Amino acid sequence: MKQYVASHLKDMNRQVVYQIIRERETTSKAEISKLTGISAPTVIKIINFLKEKGLVIEMGEGETAIGRKPQMLTLNCDLMYSAAFFLEGDFLSMGIVDILGNVIYKKNMQVMPLFDVIIKEISDVLIDELLAEAGVGAEKLFGIGIALPVIYDPKHNIISGGLLMGGREEMDITEQIRYLEHKYNAMVVVENDANSQTLGEFEQGPYGAGDDLVFMSIGTGMGAGVILGGKLRRGSQNMCGEIGYISFLQDYVSNKKNPGWLEVGLGYRKLQEMFGIDVTIDSADLSVVLSEEKRRQVIEYVAPLVALCINNTGMFLDCANVVLGGKVVEILGQPLIHEINLHLRSLCITGLQVKMESSEDIGLIGIASLVTDRRILEILTMDKSEI
Repeated sequence: MKQYVASHLKDMNRQVVYQIIRERETTSKAEISKLTGISAPTVIKIINFLKEKGLVIEMGEGETAIGRKPQMLTLNCDLMYSAAFFLEGDFLSMGIVDILGNVIYKKNMQVMPLFDVIIKEISDVLIDELLAEAGVGAEKLFGIGIALPVIYDPKHNIISGGLLMGGREEMDITEQIRYLEHKYNAMVVVENDANSQTLGEFEQGPYGAGDDLVFMSIGTGMGAGVILGGKLRRGSQNMCGEIGYISFLQDYVSNKKNPGWLEVGLGYRKLQEMFGIDVTIDSADLSVVLSEEKRRQVIEYVAPLVALCINNTGMFLDCANVVLGGKVVEILGQPLIHEINLHLRSLCITGLQVKMESSEDIGLIGIASLVTDRRILEILTMDKSEI
């Protein structure tokens, strides 16, 4: 028992020190010891370990009023990178992301929304293209993250409930994951698209370890991610946040193989059909040009439905932090957020107001953070004989 506790404490100390360096960007051994309460000799051993693994580098001497000038430390962001892919229906965003969550290179493309087609394109072409275009050597690729608009069972690598299925009810994607892992000698992480956006927003926003967050995404489809007490909520069937299946019609019949009532009514394809919205796509951006009149019409249609969904969800969870994102929200911008909040003033007795996503790269940042966190944890928990 004592051996387990000691080993566990070593892991925790490493993680605490690493997190301090990550959050403060630059710091010193003395400052780390002061902030954490970890003894100076132990901090020195941990820093030596992190330097040996390449995670931490010295930046030179810092300023001090008295005594010896401290050696300043920072994370080595050039040590390793992840390739991140975020699929939102017809739109695939992809990028190279460093261990701090900085998207150093990205591009976008419109795709055929079928899993077999997309995973083959990622495996055969897109990862190599991203690395070459970003100027990152393949030896620095440590992980691949893929966010998909599906219900995902991470224990069994099963995807279901999405248009990507090609008519199949569910699909085991273990073989595709193992192929990518073997080809690139990198870990592969798959996640639901809305969960990835939620994790990215939580990491980028002003949230503490125990905070709650609901992130609602409106794009080709509609979904949400839920973080309660700082932890992502999946649900017993990995369907937490599948708000596309919410219905305001009592005689509506749902089918897991098809989009839900709310998703059909609010998704990008419905808005294309009703209002003639078109997206201009180039490698750098996805953009839409709307007249003010057209924008007003779309907002007047979308805002009441979204407000109803937010009110019902907000009352059930009593969550003070609700953020909206996704392609439809990015197209309509702050005027949509303003209109939704006007509706919420009369709907919601808690005074809940929503905010817009902090970045259009939230999905890439979120899926990359999952990959990075797992790899960093692997590094920090190795070599338990030391420290």
